[in-house]
Amino acid sequence: MRKAPRPEISLFALGGTIASTTREGGPGADVSLTSQDLLDAVPGLDTIANLRSHTFRQVPSGDLTIPDALELVAAIQRELVGGAHGIVVTQGTDTLEETAFVLDLLLPTERPIVLTGAMRNSSQPGSDGPANLLGAVRVAANVEAHGYGALVVFNDEIHAARFVRKRHATSTATFGSPLAGPVGYIVESRVRFLLCLPGRILVQLPALPEALNVALVPLVFDDDGSLLSDAATAPYQGLVVAAYGGGHVPARLVPVLEHLNRRIPVVVASRTLTGDMLHTTYAYPGGEMDLQSRRLIFADAYDPLHARLLLQLLLMAGANRSIIAKTFEAGPSARGTLLVSAESISRVGAAQ
Repeated sequence: MRKAPRPEISLFALGGTIASTTREGGPGADVSLTSQDLLDAVPGLDTIANLRSHTFRQVPSGDLTIPDALELVAAIQRELVGGAHGIVVTQGTDTLEETAFVLDLLLPTERPIVLTGAMRNSSQPGSDGPANLLGAVRVAANVEAHGYGALVVFNDEIHAARFVRKRHATSTATFGSPLAGPVGYIVESRVRFLLCLPGRILVQLPALPEALNVALVPLVFDDDGSLLSDAATAPYQGLVVAAYGGGHVPARLVPVLEHLNRRIPVVVASRTLTGDMLHTTYAYPGGEMDLQSRRLIFADAYDPLHARLLLQLLLMAGANRSIIAKTFEAGPSARGTLLVSAESISRVGAAQ
């Protein structure tokens, strides 16, 4: 029987711990490994897929920017047009969940987009980079991974970009999805999916999107609101407030937020990082019912980091307040594929 051809997988290496090593005589690890170096460290990859490697960036992930992510989106689209069956992206874990969410929102494809990295650099005993890269390639090459949007593969678990969080500063099991759990896992050479996602949100940017900034301000005990002043928020075109509990703020800050919301869109998320926002439980000043009556936008199931990126991309798309509010209301469990543009939200067929 003739064997099926191996799928074409394109690897984009952005740097991070997975691409870091300590050189002889050096003080510590630094980002220096290329995409080909990463592939060479994992024997047997060529039995799973035909791999094309691209050293896209060589930086710690904290140095990555939205323009970098937009350039990566364009590069991935070229690979998909060129026939790639799936994409693997490696980068540092510090901002991996954010890059994954940007790719999830901007890439209108059913083909797998898989991100991974490492918590231990290649010079350390038990370095997890090779195993994570092997798992990522297995998932990207698997037909069952189609239709999930961007995925994060780490420690043999598969997470949806819209739910995943970095939960620990040093553990190799750092990534988790507190709201939904992993959508699948890898055991031996087998990829297993546990959950189907109901749909996804896609944001359509113009050809040359304007660079916009969105602030994220957490509220703390005895907060005086100084980070919410006109002067502090002047450089920003949008604001996400990481509020208490299910969407609560001190009564003294309600007029401040109402004032800001007249100038820029203000999204209220929960600083607890997990769970839906409340809507109809508390009516006291600063409670969720009070804030909604003042037309603040609720992030609902999005945590503050995801909410900030979604708001930023929606603003870059030219979306108005009504479209922004409807997008957040649809949330990470949106039914069907929702395409958000400057003009509207529309339900579209399956992505290509």
